[in-house]
Amino acid sequence: MFKRLMIVCCLFHTIAIKTYSINAIKITCTDTIPINGKDAGRIFEGIGAVSAGASSRMLIDYPERYRNDILDYLFTPKFGAGFTYLKTEIGGDGNSTCGAEPSFARTREEMATPNYNRGYEYWLMKEAAKRNPAIELDALEWTMPGWFNGLWSADNAAYLLKFIAGAKHWGLNMKYIGGCWNEREYNRDWIVNTLRPLLDKNGLSHMKIVAPEGAGESWAICDQLMKDPALTKALGAVSYHYPDSYMWREGTSPAGENAFNCGLPLWSGEDFSLGGNSWKNTTYLAKNILKCYIRQKIVKVNMWCPIASMPDNVCFSSVGIMKGVTPWSGYYEVWPTVWAVAHFNQFVQPGWQFLDSGCGLLPGNGAYCTYKSPGTQGDYSIVAVSGHVPQTLTFKVSDLSKGILHVWKSDSKNQFIKQADIKPVNGLFTLPLEAESIYSITTTTGQQKGVHTIPQEAAFPTSYTDDFEKYALDRAPMSPNYFYDNSGAFEIYQGPDGNKCLRQVLRNDITPWIPNECAFTYVAQHTEWENGEVSADVIVEENAFNGTGYAGIIARASYDKSSQAKIPLGYRLNIYKDGTWKLLTKTDTLAHGNIDASTWHRLKLICKDGSIQAFIDNQQVADVRDNTYLLGAAGFVAGFNYAKFDNTSIKYTPIKGQLLSDWKSATASSELVGLEAVNAFDGNSLSRWSAANADTPPWLKVDLGRNCRITRCETFTNFSDKACSYILEYSNDNVNWQVFADKRNNKQVLYPCSVDNNKVMGRWIRITLTPTADKALANVYALKVYGSYVK
Repeated sequence: MFKRLMIVCCLFHTIAIKTYSINAIKITCTDTIPINGKDAGRIFEGIGAVSAGASSRMLIDYPERYRNDILDYLFTPKFGAGFTYLKTEIGGDGNSTCGAEPSFARTREEMATPNYNRGYEYWLMKEAAKRNPAIELDALEWTMPGWFNGLWSADNAAYLLKFIAGAKHWGLNMKYIGGCWNEREYNRDWIVNTLRPLLDKNGLSHMKIVAPEGAGESWAICDQLMKDPALTKALGAVSYHYPDSYMWREGTSPAGENAFNCGLPLWSGEDFSLGGNSWKNTTYLAKNILKCYIRQKIVKVNMWCPIASMPDNVCFSSVGIMKGVTPWSGYYEVWPTVWAVAHFNQFVQPGWQFLDSGCGLLPGNGAYCTYKSPGTQGDYSIVAVSGHVPQTLTFKVSDLSKGILHVWKSDSKNQFIKQADIKPVNGLFTLPLEAESIYSITTTTGQQKGVHTIPQEAAFPTSYTDDFEKYALDRAPMSPNYFYDNSGAFEIYQGPDGNKCLRQVLRNDITPWIPNECAFTYVAQHTEWENGEVSADVIVEENAFNGTGYAGIIARASYDKSSQAKIPLGYRLNIYKDGTWKLLTKTDTLAHGNIDASTWHRLKLICKDGSIQAFIDNQQVADVRDNTYLLGAAGFVAGFNYAKFDNTSIKYTPIKGQLLSDWKSATASSELVGLEAVNAFDGNSLSRWSAANADTPPWLKVDLGRNCRITRCETFTNFSDKACSYILEYSNDNVNWQVFADKRNNKQVLYPCSVDNNKVMGRWIRITLTPTADKALANVYALKVYGSYVK
């Protein structure tokens, strides 16, 4: 059976580290900051990216021209973010945050002939290295195959060795490998006595092992390193996740003396996990990078994720440095966070040295760091993020270049703009900083704000078919365009007759990162739909290893927020190997009957308002009234058994109106740290707003920016087993309010949201929540407002 785990949503330079204690320098605006080129400081190891949790899946489906443009923004030096390090997930066929990534050897037998064309992580590494041959490559396990003879076994070490061989197959040379289980466990004896010797024996002594990647108590491994030279020798870096802060929450376990003195570089192996389309999050990212060194001596910070290329209705959607979720149109978004990362990677490279005298905290939650080039020219760069108010910094520089200083600035309106040069006088110079702005000051040249032309966004076709014949079997990712595996493994398969189809191929136990209850894939249409139909040819080939085999289609599907790899919400029409069929909700059977399970069947679901119709082989088998699920996506479901799908067809009616509320200004009657009002409008399906407990009745309000025709509101809450009651109001002046929808007496539980339609003119929308009989108050994941702008 699948192991039961707690869900966690949501990964060198070899230096001689002196005994060290940390005291962050704090200055006032009248202080002169001394920067001494002969000062002590650790070696900077770069700002990197983490492609994991299926966050990059849709990027490979983009037309080549626009895909190349996106990759330039991410990896090309002196163009955009210019990531200098890339860590990828080693797929294991189970959900690892947003979705599932495929294994290259899902059985012991496949280890003899691994399939390195599955998935897209090798491809992404290849494209990154094409743009930056010096990029450092790493990989880490989330979900793992179940055939290992124990988690910390020779099998697991051999699996990692094969993954490294796969990188070689793609022409890549990896520098690091994760010696642990992401955010779960690590094993000292396995690292020292199994993995390290195996790498050395196979000519990979240069490869560095990274651990514990968020596993165990924060920084506890450093206590062991102080008395364990064998472990210290086996490792290349100590890496924790979100060590200084997590999504606006302060970190609770700062690095201590043993971390500073353990003899290894300290990393933030996975960080950020916010959407990059707000200036608030952008400055958070830049400040976090600086504070990681100032407060914790962390020399490498890695961002999850480089691009939000997962559908908008998955767990942790719209999280990353930029966004690309409509490959059929080529449209993508270059978020301000691209330029926040550029403020580091275009001005300082791995191998430069931090100058501790030039690193400190500023009034109003600002910060700055200074970096010195290893060359003989004395080049240096300073990156500063100002605090809440304007401030002026004065620097006194010694034993460094006396050349002209070039200044680049980003603020909420304009990013990565070159400013007037500065000529230091006797090493002294002054720089006025505007509030909440990012600055890079450097003696180097060659920086640029790269630009590519972005095509117009277009909706997914309202009528879409795929017979899977056009896909190659020897080219990544071996899955069809626009399909997104939430769990399990659906890949292109060619039968003995030469015909191709989509096949669910995970048929054995795995070691899951979170528990997986079924295999589930769907078409990433970008927008959810309520009225439409999905159909496909389906055959169940066998029983599952853990029960009756089945396969089917699903409509109005969405993930279960209590754990994203559970059976999804939505209407499922399944056929079973025992000769039955069922029309199901997540909890109930709406209709059922018998079927010949030995052959293909054409399945179809039609959803129109409260009518759900099911067809098998063009014969209607069910017509029920049910409004449990109001909207969602279309796709396929299966047990952990072989099952095939072919000739898929989707027809739907798009929701009318433009989404007006994303990233708009939001306020609330109260909010909690990490659960602010803006979370209901950030596009992230898992972030939410929560009012303080004493706030009754709480309200949440969004400013659409100007008067709009408002036609629809969708309210997504955390109430999964009780009705949510509320009143929606609109206003033209933020003073006088009128009712848009009154649901204060609502008794119905709806998934995944409540939907209210009307036709009004207004600029503000406000929702006021009503407590339930047990005084519970809903949290709001999202309040989506649709309509059109008034010209």
